[in-house]
Amino acid sequence: MSQSIEVLDQKTQRDLQFLEKMEVQLKGLENKFKQVEDGHESNVARQYKSIKAKMEELRPLVLVLETYKEDALLVRQFKEEVASVMALLGSLQEQLGGLDYQELHGRVMDLEDRLRACMQRLGE
Repeated sequence: MSQSIEVLDQKTQRDLQFLEKMEVQLKGLENKFKQVEDGHESNVARQYKSIKAKMEELRPLVLVLETYKEDALLVRQFKEEVASVMALLGSLQEQLGGLDYQELHGRVMDLEDRLRACMQRLGE
């Protein structure tokens, strides 16, 4: 399970880096767009159209970037929750000898519920 999380995290990080680069390009194009609007006249019309078209092409990537940032946060939270559950399971394993079956079963059910809730949040 932790391998799957790491693979998902690596993919998300790669995608996030790609989208952050696109965001930098978009901001650069927006700056060029503003320069074009501020003053040039003759040859600028052609450059203006080209820059504007490129900017419009890149604009949807901003939304994708925001989504990836949210997903990366969810992955981090999920990893923290998994680490917490694993620590609790380790603690349970140490205490296993002193617990009766009902109490142990109750704790396992609580941990499973937390894990399902975490996985459901990740899926949203």
